Amino acid sequence: MIFGEGRVKDVYRRMVWGPGQQGLELLPGPWEHRAVRLLGRVMTKTARRKYEEVLLNLGRAFPSGMVPDGRPLDDVAADAFASHFANQYIGFSFDKCDARQWPLYLGWQGLEYLETYRRAGRGVVLVHPHMGPAQLPLHVLGRLGWPVTQVGGGEVTRVELSETGNWAAEVRAKLESRMPVQLHDGKRFLRPLLRSLEDGGVVLTAGDGTGGGEELGRRLHRSILGHKMAIPVSPVWLAAQTGAALLTLHCYRNPGDGPMYIAAVGDEIPLDRDQPIEGILEDGVDHIAAWLNRVLRAHPGDWLFWDGFAPGALLP
Repeated sequence: MIFGEGRVKDVYRRMVWGPGQQGLELLPGPWEHRAVRLLGRVMTKTARRKYEEVLLNLGRAFPSGMVPDGRPLDDVAADAFASHFANQYIGFSFDKCDARQWPLYLGWQGLEYLETYRRAGRGVVLVHPHMGPAQLPLHVLGRLGWPVTQVGGGEVTRVELSETGNWAAEVRAKLESRMPVQLHDGKRFLRPLLRSLEDGGVVLTAGDGTGGGEELGRRLHRSILGHKMAIPVSPVWLAAQTGAALLTLHCYRNPGDGPMYIAAVGDEIPLDRDQPIEGILEDGVDHIAAWLNRVLRAHPGDWLFWDGFAPGALLP
């Protein structure tokens, strides 16, 4: 979610990224994460304009007023706020989510798919939507010793940040640097990503949009939740250029006992690499769109981009 700038927001930033961060980092893991999710739900009462925007866009995708599991949209909107705050402040957990405690934060489904390609020395492109704390699976893979790189959206943002906003962004970037992974600016040359995949590395790149920034790279329009949306071709292109496997990954809140979140890795997306590159891109994006439709219907409250699910943003 992207909230507008203002003095009230700057005061809030000074509190959360200053003494708030220090206090949350003192809590035993993963209680700091439960606290920020609660903060997100509280903010639905104060950030009413953003809440109504999320609710309106949920109605575009689910015009019946309920999601497939029967929950009303206002409940899902509150979940979306909690997910945004969990994602925004996941950096507070990076030090505590270590080799000993990471199972408290994250459980895995389908990790054996990655293990198969690792043993074969084959690179993997993991295409993911912005769901749950999007960087949590990335961080845990790094903790487990995987040679993993995340493709980010660069420094271009849709809103001009205040001085305090730039300070908060710097604090967040410092926290992200604690992850034992490589971070690659999506605006820069792609050669380091190609080299990593050719050497058997793992590259995570988004399949829905660019978090907090202007969209980068070429996209193809596909129907997502009944509306045309632009899907990036870069995950398919990276796999096609290097021979890497193209797999899916999504992170969602665990509704039962055990770790707070589940990271689900899907089997390889089949690519007919004998056809021209345009055909590979078209087919690959078809598979990504079908998968996005499934996971967003199954876990709508975990998606972070509901405020952008509107014409002029994610929808053309």
